Amino acid sequence: MTPRPPHGVPDPFVPAELSAAHLQRDEEAALALYRALRDLGQGSMAEVTAASGLDDTVAAHGWRRLHELGLVQVVSGVAEPVEPDTAMALAMDRYHSNMSRQLRDARSLRHVTESLMTVFRPAVARESAEVAVGRIGDRRRRTRMLIDLNAAAVETCDSMHPGPMPPIEALEESLGEDEKLIARGIRVRVIYPESLRRSPKYGRYLHRLLETGVEVRLLEHSPFDILIFDGHTACVPGDPERPSESMLLIRGSALLKGYVALFEDCWLRAVPVVRNAAPAAAGAVGAPDFNEQERAVVRLMASGLSDDQIARKLGVHRRTVQRAVAKLMERLNASSRFEAGLKLARDPALMSVYPLG
Repeated sequence: MTPRPPHGVPDPFVPAELSAAHLQRDEEAALALYRALRDLGQGSMAEVTAASGLDDTVAAHGWRRLHELGLVQVVSGVAEPVEPDTAMALAMDRYHSNMSRQLRDARSLRHVTESLMTVFRPAVARESAEVAVGRIGDRRRRTRMLIDLNAAAVETCDSMHPGPMPPIEALEESLGEDEKLIARGIRVRVIYPESLRRSPKYGRYLHRLLETGVEVRLLEHSPFDILIFDGHTACVPGDPERPSESMLLIRGSALLKGYVALFEDCWLRAVPVVRNAAPAAAGAVGAPDFNEQERAVVRLMASGLSDDQIARKLGVHRRTVQRAVAKLMERLNASSRFEAGLKLARDPALMSVYPLG
């Protein structure tokens, strides 16, 4: 059933002359009731209806109209007339009250709209715009994208390559891009597999990197290829098992936090490579009786990490870290962990390194 509008309000689906006729009928019934009520002074609605001479159906429309106009007040079943001037004043009060409320609502809506449109919506839009993942399959497009990212870098370029390594010719061609980055003041760090130090041809390539100014570290195992620019853009394989087929381009600090943390953790674990390093003296930090795990403890300690933090990063017991630190203090002739840390900070050559002589 189609709902009907309140009585007295024109119905858009009823001809105007018919609606006007209904209103006139209700007004006449209301006037008859009002006159009867004023004559009685007060009384029940049934008494007033009987006094007006109206039947119950017509009287019902009249009573509703009297209530709409504010000309009747019913308390405990007793109806009393309200003066037209009083009803007019009450109607104006309601009008002003409604207007004031609407004005307050309009102001509140304006403030809410301004905040949503000028503060929160742009913030969400920026956040969404800063987070993006794209897949690039075409080799030429990947090469072009890497060149563009190199050109756009302003602070850092970090990369990690677990292997297998590309042909040495391809690596030597990339040296030109590294030189451009270094010349612009970009810090370039790279992690390669530890096995490279046993290959003469890759050893020569590492020499070239060090001469260019690239910081190089070697790690026995790293999870996958990754290239990070300025901490907010990363390139990773679309499929780690077939890294040459596609590349994922990931943008946005919200997505990059995990990749950056992974690289930094691998960087701390990796062994620095230095040029023309002198053989480690007997009893020095890099002496052969330091195993790989102990050398990792030394590097993490030199980075300022506590024993508990080192243990969590390496996945070992705290006592293992403490034994390595104690051995380090003995080698450095340091009376405290703090003194050992100072000596490491003052002379990075004391840290365990892979020498390239």
